[in-house]
Amino acid sequence: MAAVNLIDGVALEPLTLNSDDRGGLCELLTTRDGPIEPIIHVYQVLAAPGSIRAWVYHRHQYDRLAYTTGDFEVVLYDIRPESPTLGTLNVLKLGEKQPSLLHIPPFVVHGVKNVSSTWAFFINLPTMAYDPSAPDKCRIPWDDPRVPHSFR
Repeated sequence: MAAVNLIDGVALEPLTLNSDDRGGLCELLTTRDGPIEPIIHVYQVLAAPGSIRAWVYHRHQYDRLAYTTGDFEVVLYDIRPESPTLGTLNVLKLGEKQPSLLHIPPFVVHGVKNVSSTWAFFINLPTMAYDPSAPDKCRIPWDDPRVPHSFR
């Protein structure tokens, strides 16, 4: 899947659903094609129809978000002062129609909207375990004018 003008350091990998009459199987991460960051922490996010989860960025960890069900609008915004793509906005449509694994580096603001008419989910395999005493998560209100995108 070739995405044009992705934010520097962001990677978008297609995922393949192998299905038969029993259902399907989709590999999210594998070392078959080379080394990967270790799997440290895994969680699933369940999103109500029309729900918005925005904005967030991390100072240290990379997010690895797998979209395989439902339909999501995924938005990324680069706030890294030294980045060659500072100020770049990416709007992606990911999920059932375009199953993908999205790698998001630190200091790239991101948010998602479930644009499906049903509940949907995605899976995160971040590169760091969640530490409730010192979370590596910075939040920005979903309607903050500094992020040049509206989910409405």
